[in-house]
Amino acid sequence: MVSLQDQKSVHSDTRTRLLKAALKVFSQRDFDAASVRDIVQRADANVAAVSYHFGSKQGLYLATAEFLADALLARMGPMLAEIRNESADTDAAAAETLLRRLIHGLSDTLLSDGIGDDAAGFVLREQHQPTAAFDILYERLMAPMQQGFARLVARIDPTIDDDSRTGILVTHALIGQILAFRMARSTVLRRLGQPAFSATDVARIAALTGDLTCKALHNDNHRKPTE
Repeated sequence: MVSLQDQKSVHSDTRTRLLKAALKVFSQRDFDAASVRDIVQRADANVAAVSYHFGSKQGLYLATAEFLADALLARMGPMLAEIRNESADTDAAAAETLLRRLIHGLSDTLLSDGIGDDAAGFVLREQHQPTAAFDILYERLMAPMQQGFARLVARIDPTIDDDSRTGILVTHALIGQILAFRMARSTVLRRLGQPAFSATDVARIAALTGDLTCKALHNDNHRKPTE
């Protein structure tokens, strides 16, 4: 006889396989074009499992957004927590060190982590055509990430308020430098003549992003709109 604990383990494993398969499919096709049958075949499950675990295709889609946000935060969460817990008197040098670490962590997650391809496809679709899944991604992933970066930016350049319009735009410009290598990856790799980014490439991209960002924040001549 299968124990209750074993049954729970089987259900949990099936649910995880479905979410991984769904992320793959939804990253490649929009919601209407994605096939539940394709997802369950990839997950080695049956159609009834979708109803059992998620209620519907829509429920599976929203759960996939939660799964993606949780997977990415599993890597970035500890560093973001460290930033939230930093004291108000953290100096610019310490903030810059944290910022460079955060940049490297995000670069590694987006450019070399196995979930990166599927994550990029899913998030990009939600950026272009937001659904209820965007709210999940924003609240669980995007907002905490942007707030973490903005907090450090404001520590490095005290003329920037992390919640101000300028702070938000500066932070988005910073993150955009990394996203450019993710979204235009094929172009960069074609220019480099290689099939994928190496660990050295990722470290170099992170270092360049950190250098450019910190140089801009330390530039006393730059002008920012007043709030």
